[in-house]
Amino acid sequence: MKRASFVLFFILIVSTFPQASAGAPEIVIEVNPNLELFAVVYILAFNGEDPFIIAPQDYINEVLSYFAPYKEHPAVYLMRETIPKNLPHYMRDYSINAFAASLVSKPYLGKMSENDPLLSDFYRSLVSFAKESNFMGFYKKHEEEYEEVLKPAKKALTSDIFQEFEEFFGYQYKTFHIALSYSLRIHPGSRVVGEVAYYFGYVAFMPESYSTISYLFLATHEYSHTFINPLVSKYLAEFSDLEYYLQEVRSELAYATYDKHFDTNYVYLSENLVEALTNYILLDLKPNVVYDLPKYFVLRDHAIGFYLVEDLVNEFRNFETSKGVNETFEEYIPKLIERMKLWATPENVSEYFEEKVPLSPFRLFDRGYSEGKIIIVYGIENPDSSGVEYDKETAFILKDLLENDDIWRLYNGKPEIIVKAEKELNEDDLKENLILIGGPAASGIVKSLTNLPIKFVFNGSWILKKNITGFESFVGFVIENEIYTELRKKDRDIYGYPLGVVEVVKNPWNEKNLIAVIAGVDRYSTRRLAKDFTAYPRSYGIESGNYTEVGFYLFGKTPSEREGM
Repeated sequence: MKRASFVLFFILIVSTFPQASAGAPEIVIEVNPNLELFAVVYILAFNGEDPFIIAPQDYINEVLSYFAPYKEHPAVYLMRETIPKNLPHYMRDYSINAFAASLVSKPYLGKMSENDPLLSDFYRSLVSFAKESNFMGFYKKHEEEYEEVLKPAKKALTSDIFQEFEEFFGYQYKTFHIALSYSLRIHPGSRVVGEVAYYFGYVAFMPESYSTISYLFLATHEYSHTFINPLVSKYLAEFSDLEYYLQEVRSELAYATYDKHFDTNYVYLSENLVEALTNYILLDLKPNVVYDLPKYFVLRDHAIGFYLVEDLVNEFRNFETSKGVNETFEEYIPKLIERMKLWATPENVSEYFEEKVPLSPFRLFDRGYSEGKIIIVYGIENPDSSGVEYDKETAFILKDLLENDDIWRLYNGKPEIIVKAEKELNEDDLKENLILIGGPAASGIVKSLTNLPIKFVFNGSWILKKNITGFESFVGFVIENEIYTELRKKDRDIYGYPLGVVEVVKNPWNEKNLIAVIAGVDRYSTRRLAKDFTAYPRSYGIESGNYTEVGFYLFGKTPSEREGM
């Protein structure tokens, strides 16, 4: 399984309703000069070495060479002072996003006056840098390069998506302006100024099929905010009755303390509604492009705490199928709020949370952070002592990977990560968040676990067999060439080589904590999976030769069942 990153944050900057506009909106897609100016100064400030810098190395080298005479410019100094490297990653992320939100709607800084009283000292220094260094000469030199990488965005972001918003909300923006940076990973966001809706972010350096999907989801998500956020703000008093949904996720997931999407009820409900609308629109408009990816993304959203999304997708569907002529989603808001009160109450919202949020490595990492400890356990059951030693080495390789995992950037620190042989575990250790190395032939603990949804079974040879009967929902997806296809036959046995599974279950010795099992058909398959293990927001992953399957398992009832419908 590919070591994947996932988007956890979307910072939102929106304004008020625009006037309705006639005809199809204008769509502008560009590498924005102001964002790239900011990015060039950032590259100089950190000498081209920083996790937010994404440009190809040849381009970075050219920036460092072309702008070398200006590496001591006040703008470079102020960049280091404003976004210092010793700030937590998430705070630097927010800072870059905030600057981007401000820059996209400004005229090109190189044409502004350094004496403009409305500009801060930092922006004045950027104006000075742009003029003194002839930044626009550098920008124009690379315009063909920029245009080439923008082709997937221009292919993906067509007018039908933007006109869909008018169908839901009864109004439209005159211009949708997509402003990207070629060099800097700018956390995606949106902003409305007059009749122009801005989406800002970064160029996707990916294969065309995947970058097309990336632009579709990110842009639709951010533009959905410009329609949804004003509505949530307008009805905030009515939505305040639903704050128990936010309080539940804040009590269950430690990372919610650091992610701004969990700061207020307004932001949290907006994010859930936006994710629901994004997936609903794209599944409706682009089924032959996104396939089953929206369903995967909905369940992924639940895994990272946005556990209202699936039911909200159904509410958008209910609205579209029942709405009258010229009826807008605003008119549906009172009914939506009443229905959301039926999904769960303050008294049983914890039950609803458990029914909606799948177990996952992400949740195990989060629990490990809360508890301050994760124990990696290697088995000793292998009759070949060299196999035991190999699994021990695998455990220490994994320990090093986890200690340096990007997930801890979302927190203020990280837990202690310990390696132990299974025979070294005491009763208290068994109650911790555990990662077990090896299958039933290598690990006595894995062999003893009766609640594993996917097990190795010996049938002349080792195969993976699923036990889906104990779950309210068991949803699997086959991944091939970045296309996610939902499994129709969910309980099929898996053969092949290399063969292995990563799965997460509740800890039977302490159900507040979790256990991840990393099990291959042999020691080599186990290590291969362990070296790829990270905080996936999904319940399981299977590898079998070139076959890759991932999925989610859930417990509980649907809202209709809870309402007795």
